[in-house]
Amino acid sequence: MAMLLGASVLILWLQPDCEVNSQQKNDDQQVKQNSPSLSVQEGRISILNCDYTNSMFDYFLWYKKYPAEGPTFLISISSIKDKNEDGRFTVFLNKSAKHLSLHIVPSQPGDSAVYFCAASAQCSPGTCSPYSNLLWGLRLGDT
Repeated sequence: MAMLLGASVLILWLQPDCEVNSQQKNDDQQVKQNSPSLSVQEGRISILNCDYTNSMFDYFLWYKKYPAEGPTFLISISSIKDKNEDGRFTVFLNKSAKHLSLHIVPSQPGDSAVYFCAASAQCSPGTCSPYSNLLWGLRLGDT
């Protein structure tokens, strides 16, 4: 008896060159995602990468966005940690390399979306909040 095996292909889309800046437009305060798209088989690991240039950033977030919907928060990590897990999502932070990555295990068809990484810096009391910088700079492109 012959058996037919198939593989589902899952495509996770990243917004190309998505940046999150603080309120000032400054190259020292950028967060950039490394690759514009990722294609992964269902059930395998998906790894999405993000680099930042400002060592003052101390809080990092990942968002997921489906077409015609707003972004949904997935997971975050503080600079005092190097790993944070929540269900199928794990975020790793390498402060010396100014790099963070989101690992999704196992990948599922519903994971196909646009993903955003974001960062913020704590400010002195009364000057700003962790989220004000994030909300100012999050640019959403057409999906």
